[in-house]
Amino acid sequence: MHGSDVEPEWPIPAVFLLHGKGGSPEGTIKKLHIILEQRWPGLSFHRPLLPHHDPGVLCEISIEHLLDMDIPRHALLVGISLGGLVAAKLQEVGRDDLQVMAISSPTWADGLSLERSAQHRLAFYSSRDDVIASRTTNWPKIADFARDFEWLTHDSDRHLRQIARLCDWYLEGMLSDWIDRILNSSSTQQERDEIVWKSMAEAPQTTRNWRETPWSGERPQTFGEMGDVIKAGKDWEYAWSNWGHEFISRKDPRCLEEEPPLWFSKERRAMLAGVAEFFSHLYRLPMPSWIEKPEYFLLEPEYFTILMPDSEVGLYRMRARTPKEMLRRNVIFEARNMTLL
Repeated sequence: MHGSDVEPEWPIPAVFLLHGKGGSPEGTIKKLHIILEQRWPGLSFHRPLLPHHDPGVLCEISIEHLLDMDIPRHALLVGISLGGLVAAKLQEVGRDDLQVMAISSPTWADGLSLERSAQHRLAFYSSRDDVIASRTTNWPKIADFARDFEWLTHDSDRHLRQIARLCDWYLEGMLSDWIDRILNSSSTQQERDEIVWKSMAEAPQTTRNWRETPWSGERPQTFGEMGDVIKAGKDWEYAWSNWGHEFISRKDPRCLEEEPPLWFSKERRAMLAGVAEFFSHLYRLPMPSWIEKPEYFLLEPEYFTILMPDSEVGLYRMRARTPKEMLRRNVIFEARNMTLL
């Protein structure tokens, strides 16, 4: 299939992660949620508890449950095992607008069977998977894109890295180009970023005391001191990077307490308010009160990027990679721009 066949339809209003029979929202899909949200924090993720968490409940009941949830149009549903079958069946009962990724899923179970093909339906499975082996034959006929991976067992935790790659590459619009690298040991951008975020969280804390004296050439401790650095002749990137390294080495709420200088542009002041809110949430620090002032919310979207995407889809992806703390301020600033080591 061509790359256009597996391009997601943007904007994606929400991502629903659906568990398998006897499973729960706290299992594999929670781990997948954590991985994906780190890379795509601007998307709205949901992990509903489905009726088939009780193995004695027929999967048809889960269909009714999902129909009652009023899932937004064009939402992406990623279902593992029975969750994938249920998601795909929704496309056949009036929700053909949905985008579906079925992973290690059968084409039928209980009294439920997939009857026809659907657009934006992707299936990844193994015909050697003992749990579903006899129920995978029709996937190439009824999926928009299907791949039979002989290594993909029903132990989803074991293949979490590969499952995350499939989801990430689909959102990037690169799935058909990169899928043959699925077992490649080289790390992906998402995996490299994940390592950096973990390193930031575990970074050794400095033994230096908090400096009470005015800035005089050291790394800036606050946004106000970032202004001092720039007035001393350094550029924005230098001031931003050095403040970031100082903050990560301290994770001290005092680094976030001072408002940015008034002479900073309104766009940069709004961005730094988003930074303060994002890191306060990430590291469970007290939230600075100044970030809610009206002046830190822009009337029009501001894209912080060196190279603007050349398509509307590219802009949607930038927004999806931007934390919600930024989006609510009309600031488009991808999360990975806050990775610092």
